Amino acid sequence: MSTANILTVEEIVTLKKRPINFSDIPELTDAQAKELYPKNWKPKKQAVSVRIDMDTIDWLKEPGDKGYLQRLNAVLRWARIKGCPIERL
Repeated sequence: MSTANILTVEEIVTLKKRPINFSDIPELTDAQAKELYPKNWKPKKQAVSVRIDMDTIDWLKEPGDKGYLQRLNAVLRWARIKGCPIERL
């Protein structure tokens, strides 16, 4: 049998009302965030059609034509993880 303490309903309610202090938890770096996705895990994808300015496409293709859509997805994911305020755009 477990030796864990059993909390009362009142104790649970009190614990839920206490704010959580995150000050001792460091923010994730980009490298750490990248590690959150297992290497063989592939998120669901959806095909979309968008119109993107040519200068932006050229920028994505600078390292090479191959893989520019993956780079676009990586840029969008980075913006989402970093909290880019899309409502202000």
